Amino acid sequence: MSQKPKKRKTHETFLPPEPDERLLKEFGSSKNLPGLNAIVIGSAIFELEQELRERRVQKIILPFFHSGDLDYDLTAIGELIHELVIFVLVEDIEVEFQTELIKQNNSDGADEARSVSNVCLFSGGTDSYSGILLTQESLGDLEGVFCAHTDQARIIHIVANLQRKILRKKGIDVVKVRVPSIEARGYAQIRGFLYLLAAASVAQKLDSERIIVTECGPTMYQPAFSPVDSITMTTHPFVVRTAAQVASLLLRREIKVITPFENLTKAEVIAICPKKEGLKYTHSCITQRFGTHDGTCYGCVIRRLATIATGVEDVRYSKNLISDSRAHAGNLYSLLIFCYDILTRFNEMEEYEKGIIDTYSKRDLFRRFALDNFAAIQRLLSNSKRVVRPIREMYESLAQKIGTGIFDERLAQLARPTIVPNFRKRAT
Repeated sequence: MSQKPKKRKTHETFLPPEPDERLLKEFGSSKNLPGLNAIVIGSAIFELEQELRERRVQKIILPFFHSGDLDYDLTAIGELIHELVIFVLVEDIEVEFQTELIKQNNSDGADEARSVSNVCLFSGGTDSYSGILLTQESLGDLEGVFCAHTDQARIIHIVANLQRKILRKKGIDVVKVRVPSIEARGYAQIRGFLYLLAAASVAQKLDSERIIVTECGPTMYQPAFSPVDSITMTTHPFVVRTAAQVASLLLRREIKVITPFENLTKAEVIAICPKKEGLKYTHSCITQRFGTHDGTCYGCVIRRLATIATGVEDVRYSKNLISDSRAHAGNLYSLLIFCYDILTRFNEMEEYEKGIIDTYSKRDLFRRFALDNFAAIQRLLSNSKRVVRPIREMYESLAQKIGTGIFDERLAQLARPTIVPNFRKRAT
């Protein structure tokens, strides 16, 4: 993890694009240089993942900007990034830094003196919507941080709409940080690292103490449903913890990363949301480019079941997997089979299914999550809604094993929630 002179790019070396003038102008002052390095490094590692889809990479050379002060532990930062890439991308890539002296621009000292204690990541989804409102209620002053991918115009519009309709009326500002395009290539697993370092860049400008990440527990600790299942690692605890460590080293002060929804299910997050009428403006579908909800992806499936279980008005979906036997319902069936096993045969489940649950002691969290999903099915059946036969038969089989009263009890708990987010829970 050494600092070496800049080398000519080879076919196995990745040199990230240089930051543009806009970014240099925004973060080029001596006070904000740590924030500049945070967003540049986060973007570079994000783009490395995209590059690996096209070619082999053995080394990445990261730019590191300074104004003469190089009192940074670049070795520790490089080692953390190296371990992150191995863990998430399963690639052993050498990390080097190219230090670059930056001339001070006219922004030095020109920033408005403003301090905000908390920055809260905001994506326009259900968790972040509920989270930013509850963060304001619990912690007071905050600034939302939205990472705007350059090719996600529809999501940018959705976030702007939420700001106009809900957040500004609550006195909540959301700053837009431009980040590289995400492209239509499946999960971008490193994006959580990028988002947290983008939040760290804003925290540097605002002298913030905390970064709030409001992802629900089953998404943070998402297990695989099959040996070849592709799962999101955006807020996996290892990714969040590593980003927190890198952010603190770059900013040269402790940054507390708080995960208040870590032990809450999606339905619980929705149940305790302060302004539920705004949930219909949020977006959860993996097909973010279009700004609509297809209804078949995992994000749509867990959102739909959670809103049914809580009785909250939801968005319109293009397909209804629960009632339409012609719809591609693989994600729904995989989820419900997993939940069935959680409730009936947890100890016999495969390691790939329950390993992360055991490692982080999240069995009760996933038990509640499983109950939420089947309680939603019970509510539909109780209201004489159409449910396709395979799902109905799965529910009836489960009800024979554990009874129906447990689902009635769960629906009552969600109707009158007593569970609260933990704003003292730090990423560890």
